[in-house]
Formats: sequence, structure tokens, C-alpha cells
Amino acid sequence: MKKVVVLVSFLALLLVACSSSPTKKAEGKWQNENGDIITIKDESLKVTNDGMTIEGSIKDDKEHKDLAKINLNGEKGYIKVGKKAIYAINEPDEKPDAKDKFEKIN
Repeated sequence: MKKVVVLVSFLALLLVACSSSPTKKAEGKWQNENGDIITIKDESLKVTNDGMTIEGSIKDDKEHKDLAKINLNGEKGYIKVGKKAIYAINEPDEKPDAKDKFEKIN
């Protein structure tokens, strides 16, 4: 019985560790103050601006914690995952500001 409890605890920790990747945290629909919308699901990314949609990819950046790499039509960038918002930035060491902020919407 003790082994089962240890195994279940280990699996729970493993599940939490795997699900806390930046890409998983960023899944959903996000909007900035200009009305631009970012939709993230799995490794797919859609950006909608003024009725136009661009599709791209997103994946965890293994070199930078809480960052995901994005690729939109050959343009590379990053998504920084915050506690209540995500930030679209150009460089991994860039400090995000209000114009980069996207808040979660339904």
C-alpha cells in the first residue's frame, strides 16, 4: 500500500511538472488594449488583427524559463507567461510593457 501511495504521489508531481510548461500555461484566447487577439492551442498560434488572421507555431524555449518561442510567417518572437497575462516580445531579455500585454478572454 505504501508503494502505491508513493507511486501516485510521484505521478501527480510528474503531471504538474509537465503541465506547467510556458506553452501549456499560455493556452487560450488573449486580447490586448488595441483589440488584437492571440489564440493558442497545443503548438498552434493564431493572431487576429483588424479582421486578418495570421497562423504560426509556438513551443517552449528550453533556454529561457517562462518563455515560449513563436514563429509567424517567418518572423520569430517570444511569449512571456505572467501570472494573469501573456506578453508578446521580440527578444528573450526584453522587458515587457503595457503595449505587449494580452489578458485572457473567454
